[in-house]
Amino acid sequence: MQEIADNGGFLLSIGEALGGFIAGIPSAIGSLFSGIGSGAGVSGPLDWILLVIGLSLLLSVIRGVKRGRIVGPAIRGLLGVALLGWAVS
Repeated sequence: MQEIADNGGFLLSIGEALGGFIAGIPSAIGSLFSGIGSGAGVSGPLDWILLVIGLSLLLSVIRGVKRGRIVGPAIRGLLGVALLGWAVS
């Protein structure tokens, strides 16, 4: 008595499900950034670049203040806030 199972249909359905899931990832990522951008008021690629540069300047301000510096972080902080203001307006 042989017990042979035909798993071809099962494996095919798993493959199709994984393919559908993987095919939906790029549109989901695009929708995520579109939603974040519209919520933050960022509309184009230049605005995204300015937003990232402004945030990195503000993070460098925090590091500079922790090290006891005053003038450099103050200048970077002003530039960072100005870039963030320009990016979201």
